[in-house]
Amino acid sequence: MSKKLDMASNVLPVSVPHITKETKELAKEKLKELIQEETQFVRGIFQFFESPGGSATITVKKYPGVPMFTKTMKDGMMYEIPKYVARFLNGTDVSARALDGHKDDTKFIGTCSYGVYDFKVDPGADLKTSADLLPVAQISNFKRRYGFQSTDFGGAR
Repeated sequence: MSKKLDMASNVLPVSVPHITKETKELAKEKLKELIQEETQFVRGIFQFFESPGGSATITVKKYPGVPMFTKTMKDGMMYEIPKYVARFLNGTDVSARALDGHKDDTKFIGTCSYGVYDFKVDPGADLKTSADLLPVAQISNFKRRYGFQSTDFGGAR
């Protein structure tokens, strides 16, 4: 007697997560409020740390229904841009925490920067043999490429 294999039971998850309509509507409402807040314009100075005095074309697409932002910006010049673009240039994201319920908390996401690697000795090594002293490549710090210094909150207009 051969036993028939049920492949679906081996591949499919045991329980499928269920999202209620209230949860979905609540998330849509939070996203709508976030889009309204982040599409407000702020005035400030564009900073090009990588090439002082240079210019860069900044392109950002973040939210559905909001057109893509594209602008060539020159170091040290004053611009009026949406908040989400300013936060992108500074490497932070408010939506990463706001959708989880943390209203005032921003999260460092490292956009417009790159990691600088350094070799370090593994701190968990036993150090009994010379093989334990092999260096491990790790990011030691981040180097910023761009920034945006807001003048709206600094007292200057």
